[in-house]
Amino acid sequence: MSRSHLLGLILRSAPARRVAGGLVLAVILAACSDDGPPPPCPSIVPVADASHFVRFNGQGRDLTDVIFEAKIENYQLMCEYDDDVIESQMLLQILAVRGPADRDRVANLKYFVAIATRDRQIGAREEFELSVPFEGNRTRMIASEELTQKIPLKAGENGNNYLIYIGLSVTPEELQYNRENR
Repeated sequence: MSRSHLLGLILRSAPARRVAGGLVLAVILAACSDDGPPPPCPSIVPVADASHFVRFNGQGRDLTDVIFEAKIENYQLMCEYDDDVIESQMLLQILAVRGPADRDRVANLKYFVAIATRDRQIGAREEFELSVPFEGNRTRMIASEELTQKIPLKAGENGNNYLIYIGLSVTPEELQYNRENR
């Protein structure tokens, strides 16, 4: 959070399954407003080479070497303006698929969220750890994360001036695999 004074602040909230109902209610209430269209939210931009990865066991690249696969499955953003600050709530869903080489029944991964200006200057970036347990005999699980971003605005700016990048934190080897297997 040390870079928050530059452009924005990114916070992880309580698990989304507990607070998603509040987001739905807020959207419904906002739709009832007579103040015209709401000001725009920043755009969410999934990083193409980091929206999916396969984690392997060792150097092998055979199907039997797959520990798990992860993918950004879905994302939603709701925002509101408070004077010269945009406060946005993002719901991020990550799909984890268990592979044959998994012995721990859990997918441990990291993902990132970054706030940037339209000219792609990163002002704030945070990385979060996520453990997705494969409960019972399930081989596919979706984890939901809720994050709050606070973006201070300069005079004349709105959400159109900003981008929110999202992605899975990949190793150089995973990045290379993604680029070779598009």
